[in-house]
Amino acid sequence: MDTNLQYFVIIGKTKLKDKFTELLAENGGKGIGNIYGKGSLSPSILAQSFGLDSDNKRVLVFCLVTKENAKNILDILIEKFNFTKPNSGIAFTIPVQGLMV
Repeated sequence: MDTNLQYFVIIGKTKLKDKFTELLAENGGKGIGNIYGKGSLSPSILAQSFGLDSDNKRVLVFCLVTKENAKNILDILIEKFNFTKPNSGIAFTIPVQGLMV
């Protein structure tokens, strides 16, 4: 059974957790949750020479949204949070199928 739902995931800097959570809630996110983590990048001259941020504290924020709302959220992440630039974050969706409620 195909549904209109998407599992939406944002991985970004821990200090932006509240802003990511607000963004998801304002765009119809249901069941919003988060997990704290640590990136694997170690601070080094090589990483810095490529412009990579050595701050490895990350948060994974997730929820269920409609396909339409997922597109809106992605657009906002690009526009407001510069998700097209390195080290700004990662966002993706996974189609939800066979949901039993």
